[in-house]
Amino acid sequence: MNFDPGTAIISLVVAPVLYFALRRLGKFLKQNTQIALEALFFHLGKSFRSSLAMRVSLRKYCRAGLSDPRYRYLIVPGRDQVSLEADKAFVSLKLQNAAEEHVYSDDVRKMQNIPRVRVIGDPGSGKSSLAKKMFRDACRDAAKFKSGHRLPILVELKRFSPPKSASTERSRVNWAIKYFEERVSAVHGFDMPQLFDSYLTGKGIFLILDGLDEVASSDYLRVAEMLRALSRALAVKSPNNSIILTMRSQFHTQVSDHLESEFPLVFHVQPFTPEDIYTFLSRWPHYVGEKRLEILRVYNDLTDRPTLREMCSNPLVLGMYVSHDQHGGNDVAIDTRTSFYSKVVEELLVARRSRQLEIPARSLLREQRESIFGPLAFEHLLDSTQAANSLDWTRAVELVSEVYGCDSGEAERRFRELAKETGLISEERTGETYRFIHLTFCEFFAAKEAAEGREEGWQELISVHNSFSRNADSYAIARLGEVIPFALALLTRARRPDAIKEIAAISENLIIGRCFLETQLYDQEVWDRYTRAESEFLRRTPSNKWDDEWLRRLHLFNVVLKDEEEWATSYGRQKGNTLEVLFKDLVGDDRQRLIQLFSSYAAVDASAAMRLARSTGLDLVTEQPQIVLNNMPYPPFRAHILEELKADSSPSDEIFLILAEASLQNKSVALDCDREESIDFLKERVSLLERRLRWFRSDSVFWRAFYPSLYLHCLSYSVALVNRGGDFSKFPTVVTVSEVPAPGSVSLRFQYIWFSIPVIPPLAAALLIGNWRFSDFLNGWASQIPFLLLGQLFATSLMGIGQIPMTRRALYVDLVNLTQIPFRVTSVQRIVLPRALLRRLLPSRLLRACLSLRRPLVEDLFRSEMPQKQPAAKVDRR
Repeated sequence: MNFDPGTAIISLVVAPVLYFALRRLGKFLKQNTQIALEALFFHLGKSFRSSLAMRVSLRKYCRAGLSDPRYRYLIVPGRDQVSLEADKAFVSLKLQNAAEEHVYSDDVRKMQNIPRVRVIGDPGSGKSSLAKKMFRDACRDAAKFKSGHRLPILVELKRFSPPKSASTERSRVNWAIKYFEERVSAVHGFDMPQLFDSYLTGKGIFLILDGLDEVASSDYLRVAEMLRALSRALAVKSPNNSIILTMRSQFHTQVSDHLESEFPLVFHVQPFTPEDIYTFLSRWPHYVGEKRLEILRVYNDLTDRPTLREMCSNPLVLGMYVSHDQHGGNDVAIDTRTSFYSKVVEELLVARRSRQLEIPARSLLREQRESIFGPLAFEHLLDSTQAANSLDWTRAVELVSEVYGCDSGEAERRFRELAKETGLISEERTGETYRFIHLTFCEFFAAKEAAEGREEGWQELISVHNSFSRNADSYAIARLGEVIPFALALLTRARRPDAIKEIAAISENLIIGRCFLETQLYDQEVWDRYTRAESEFLRRTPSNKWDDEWLRRLHLFNVVLKDEEEWATSYGRQKGNTLEVLFKDLVGDDRQRLIQLFSSYAAVDASAAMRLARSTGLDLVTEQPQIVLNNMPYPPFRAHILEELKADSSPSDEIFLILAEASLQNKSVALDCDREESIDFLKERVSLLERRLRWFRSDSVFWRAFYPSLYLHCLSYSVALVNRGGDFSKFPTVVTVSEVPAPGSVSLRFQYIWFSIPVIPPLAAALLIGNWRFSDFLNGWASQIPFLLLGQLFATSLMGIGQIPMTRRALYVDLVNLTQIPFRVTSVQRIVLPRALLRRLLPSRLLRACLSLRRPLVEDLFRSEMPQKQPAAKVDRR
């Protein structure tokens, strides 16, 4: 036996050492693995619990924000105060700047992705409603943890003023961030400060600062400096932090330079269009009669009276008007803001409570309450050091004590009772501040006090406004811009002529124009001076400077001129300046300038734009069909075109081409024109067309969408024109559709054959099974299985193929933009009817046209074969 030294060494030395090491390692692992796993699970659990707790806290915060009545409801003051649910009543607002137009409905992500933006608008234009809606939409996104969500915080700036002790930029920023953290921490949850910090430095906060114009003038500079510093600090903490800042347009004019560097983007809240007004009416929840009839009546009343329509393009005023109308006010003519506010205020002061208590409304009670609200509002607005619509509680108690002759405790109780009975004011901070339900009410009561409550009230108002105007550094120049027109209209008739002369001497034309709308003093010398000055300004402005401000002044001047025309007609006076003269002066003989003015003005006031075209001899249909096409989606413009079509005994072919092209491009136009009955002139023309050119038919229940209408008659006639030949490059969609066989050429016998195909397999199977003997089937069941499977597959295929006529008809409906209930392609159809088979069974020209126009149904059927979508050309819709 041979001795191996290597083996001996391994056996005697290495093996015991290895055994010993493995024993020690096993013992170590046994002792420490459990501890290591426990430590690992502890840290993982801690992280998981923290993440879970943060998600729960975020949901609690968002739910608290969504349930908070301050953000859930929009309050509409009126005879009976109406609370509208913000989510249901909110009408999409158009936000516009020089580069783009954004329509906000409920997609808050686009606004969140803009780092800094200013949102400006007129009083009551919907800025605060927009702020509430964005806050609620952001809360919903955050509660669902949607991608890109942020932590939303809504702050009213009149309560957001840093203490004077915060004298440095750093201390003000720290104060602001601490303020926001306290707002979030006010909601009970798990470690809310940690929630705020994690979003502040990570996913970002969405900060909505509402009402910069309501900050006291004495605090404005400190607040503005803090906002600029806050913007820079938030950008450092996280690039995802975003800020939206709202204020009135009048105030923005004075302070825009202060905010330009940190808030470069500005969105203007546009007034309601007639379509927006109709949408608002359709969402109003409280109608006393049949809803549809009431909506039509109110909408027609508004469109028939230009000054009333202009007044109700403001969402707040529109809400007040509808509320007043629905409680017995529809029999009273309301044609100025002042008369309308007077009626609403009287309802709120005495009439509403008197009806509730079934006692007569006393004028003495109204005067007593006006003697309280009037002086408080007047003193407040003339003091530029006070934040707008944030009034001192102590001063109110003092005045109530004087009026009622009682002590301060009783005065405080009476003032709260007054707030409860009228609903005009609400307490902000208990025993410190209160506010009117809207700043416009504060302005109206101040105007009423100036005109009726004080002997020298008017002079005092004008003196303060003059001092604001002379002080170039004042941030309160626009503070009395709404008070003056109200006060002028409330003066006695004898005092108004001299008063408007005083206004004309110290105010800008925008205030003077609003004064004329409120007073209708069109027989005064000041009127002629105003019209000459405003016409000169509008005429001398070069066309390359026709910006938003110029268009707003043109629009106001247009409304004033229309009101003057109605006044002259009512009083039997000779009409002065007319719109036709104004527009002719603006464009002269420059055709291109005329077209530019019309294209800019059509979207602002369709009625005035059509008058412009008629007065200057511009044939829109033949000279500028593209402008007509661009504006056809606007309901008032479309209504004017349809009215002109019906009034014309022999319309041109271009109008039919325009209606067909606009309907093929826009579904709302198509559905609107499809509800219109065709005109006799067109009926005669299409009756002469061959069946293969008719895009209408009334001989089958299968083609109900193609029953004769104005739209389908226009399409049929337009297709016939294209087939005759000529240059129709301005109507490319009509040209595309002209290549498709019209529904009139589809034979019904093939329709019935197609529908009979799915019935054949079940009938054949029934006949065969009836001739079979069950015993024979059992004996040869194994051999029958393949044939049964093939039969089932064949039957299923035929059932799918039997849907071909329905698919073809749905494609036709989709092609002409008349789809109201989408046609769904079933999973069975996708399996038994592959794309290749569909392409062979469906008309090829119909498929090509639908693919070219990117219709939804064909996109669903042939998603992978869709051509790349070309970017749409931008249209200037200022």
